[in-house]
Amino acid sequence: MQDFFSTDAGQRASMAKQYLEGALTLDAAQRVKGQILFLPTLALAGHGLELMLKACLFLNGKSPAEVKKYGHIIAKMCALDICEPIRGHVFANASWVAAEECANGAYPDSIKEAEVLPLIKEYVIALGKLHGEGDFPLRYPVDPNLEAPRTPFLVKSLWGAADDLVKRPSDFRLSNFLGKA
Repeated sequence: MQDFFSTDAGQRASMAKQYLEGALTLDAAQRVKGQILFLPTLALAGHGLELMLKACLFLNGKSPAEVKKYGHIIAKMCALDICEPIRGHVFANASWVAAEECANGAYPDSIKEAEVLPLIKEYVIALGKLHGEGDFPLRYPVDPNLEAPRTPFLVKSLWGAADDLVKRPSDFRLSNFLGKA
């Protein structure tokens, strides 16, 4: 049996975790360094999410040519039925992150349980647009008034899904996914 991390899926899953670990580190550093780290945090998170989605595509039998056709368009990949395991794990981790934020009082505007799923979906879509659509605002200068998702909630949710993916890749096979993380 081939080692998962030597496969196309495993290599992307590993890189996704690395990028999201970097995003998590930068997100934490924003408390000291400030907004200067906001765009790099989002850039790492966007690339990590793209790699997670591509890992899921490979894990579920897509060829390199099929995966390549999606480019950097996160929304297109995320909407695919085959990527339901990624969405499920991101949603499950978002619920956990919101509950933890609420319990520890770290943020005065903590996300309420009923807001979690619509908000993480909105944030993932927004990150996708910033990462791989239009003028690539995470890579090149654009409108300084452009809005972006709140990073602690988004980054922690994506990091948790990437952690799940590298630790339990079989959970991301569509045939094994039961809608729970």
